[in-house]
Amino acid sequence: MPTSPVQSYSAEVRTAPPQWMTFAAGPDAAAALVKARRWVEDQARDFLAKHSMPQNPWDAGAIFPGDSSREPVAELDVYTSEGEYVFEWDDQD
Repeated sequence: MPTSPVQSYSAEVRTAPPQWMTFAAGPDAAAALVKARRWVEDQARDFLAKHSMPQNPWDAGAIFPGDSSREPVAELDVYTSEGEYVFEWDDQD
């Protein structure tokens, strides 16, 4: 059975309260995924500039295909290494 193309990505930043944004994929799903990843990282960086890191490592956010899927296509972990924040994406293939 062929899979349908991704229509959008839902991005989540795991703060209290969580932040969400949806990115329409249109004809270029890869570009939408890049925008969603950039938004999650920007929101995580903004949070870290204002607050301390909730835990080390911090499961900072995720990106999901569509509006209802609970299986992420990418997850962002933030941790410290030698006193610096490291932003690491785990892409699900």
